[in-house]
Order: sequence, then C-alpha cells, then structure tokens
Amino acid sequence: MPLAEIALFVRHLTLRKVVNLVIRSLSMYITRIFKKVTIWGMPWSVSVEPSNYCNLHCRECFTGMGLSQRKRHTIGEEEFKTAVDNIKKYTLNLFLYFQGEPFINPLFTRLIEIAHGSNIFAVTSSNGHLINNENAEKTVLAGLDKIIIPLDGYNQESYSAYRSGGDFAAAKNAITLIANAKRRLKKRNPVIEVQCLASKITENHLTEIKQIAMDCGADKFWVKTMQIETEEGFDMFLPDSQKFSRYTKDRILKHPIKFCRRIFQSVVITSELDVLPCCYDKNTDFRFGNLREMSLAEVLKSDDYHDFISRIEHNKRPPMCQNCQG
Repeated sequence: MPLAEIALFVRHLTLRKVVNLVIRSLSMYITRIFKKVTIWGMPWSVSVEPSNYCNLHCRECFTGMGLSQRKRHTIGEEEFKTAVDNIKKYTLNLFLYFQGEPFINPLFTRLIEIAHGSNIFAVTSSNGHLINNENAEKTVLAGLDKIIIPLDGYNQESYSAYRSGGDFAAAKNAITLIANAKRRLKKRNPVIEVQCLASKITENHLTEIKQIAMDCGADKFWVKTMQIETEEGFDMFLPDSQKFSRYTKDRILKHPIKFCRRIFQSVVITSELDVLPCCYDKNTDFRFGNLREMSLAEVLKSDDYHDFISRIEHNKRPPMCQNCQG
C-alpha cells in the first residue's frame, strides 16, 4: 500500500472503529475455535452498490454475461444516507461498487461527498468509460480516497477480449483525467490503482501494461488473478503460468478457503438496501434483511444471519463459495 494511501486511511480512523475491529476479530476467532457462532461488534468492511448494471459486457462477469435476475436500479441519495448512517461509526473501508458500474449513477459524486462527510475511507472501482473532465474533477473535489481502474490489455484487441464492448483508449483516458484533475486541484486523493487481470492474453505483457498505466498517471499497479466461471472462459483466459492463476491445470481452485473471514469482516448493501453476506452473492440469494425495514445491527442479530454463519463454519457452504479464494 503506497504511503499516500496509508495516510488517507489513517486519517479516517477513530477509537471506536479500532475497538470495533478488535471486538469483531475476537468474536471471529472464538467462533472458529469453539464452533459456536459468536457475534460481537459490526463488520468493518462494507460494500454499498451505486448501480446494479453496467455499460460493458465483460466475459466471466456475472453482470456482464447478463446472468443477473435483478431489475436495474441505482441507489438514491436518501437510500445511500440510510446505508451510511448504519455503518459510519464502525466502517474502516467503504467500497462503492458491487455488481454494476458506479458512474452510471448520476448522483455518484454526491454519494462520494456523503461518504467523505461521514469520515469513511471510500474506494470505488470503475471501468472508466463514463469518466470525463467534469466528473473527474467532481470526483476529486468530493473527496474519494481511492479509485480502481482495470486495464486488462495492452491494445484494443487484447483489452476487448475480456472487456467486451470496451474501449482501450477510454480506459487509459480515464486514468489520465483523474490524474490531471488531482494535479490541477493540488489534491493527494484519490489514489489511482490500475488493476490487470492475469490471463492467457495478458500474462506475458504485464510489464508493458504497467508502464502504460504509470505513463497515464497511475499511483499503483496491481496484478489480480482472474475468477473464471465457464468452460469457455477457462479455454480463453486460464494463464499458462501457475503463478498468475487461482486454478490448477485441471481447472480446480488451488487454495479453497478453510475458514471464512469474509463473513465476519464484511457485508454488502445493494442499491435496493438489501443486506447480503458477501460479494459472491451476486444474485441476492441470501438476503438477510433490508435497511428500509430495520437497522443493520438488527439485521446482523437475525436468525438468518446467525444460521448462515453456522452453515459456513460447519462446512455446509452454498455453491457460491466454491469459487471463492477469500
């Protein structure tokens, strides 16, 4: 983590957040050791979804492949305030993304302002295609701490192999626009992290892609292993090098998790204010409650939530867990 990012993160820390982290972690380990669900404190990492649909059709992406059964929805300002009011005292990380492209939401920079005003370290991930001069400047002024922009290729052909419908030049331009806005406004944030999915297409070009990212103004470059869902995806994207793959040559997950920390550390709030266990519940199959009807604290005391954790801890995991690497 760059020093600039660490400094931004520390700026949002409070004693209550640190104490909550300790208490929540303690309950996680008690549950692990004694196999009896113990829930203290609140999740410290929260995803709130600005939009549940996207402008691209990325391969192996649940939303991009058109597998979502949810109606299109963007979160409103009051809905977002409801979500933030439930988490602001405890949250260390707020991820402003889940199953859609955040900048599709016309209120997105306003959502950033609300998160920033609530003293939460806020991160978003965007394909960059909807970033322009105006909203790049608004994003910086709103106080976003970090933005992740994927650059999964080294030219148009390699980029669009995964980012179906995507424009390589638009993704590069988004990085440049945010970097230029930061310089112009003399701001340290958002930290710009460019991510590249390691695939058969990109694995031998990572140095080149990193250089492109840094030339555009990125602060950080990160190589990410690729989650693959289909046989066609394995044929097209499975890297030759095991170093860059989360799967064996036999297409089996190399390191399936034995103990799920994610269920204690994080929670997902959809654009409709449904509360989900994690980011792998892409079609909201395990909805614990809705923040229009009850508080997050009440949701996390529910029988459904406790039963789900018990199921995970006793290795009765739903299919969505089979492709999870933690």
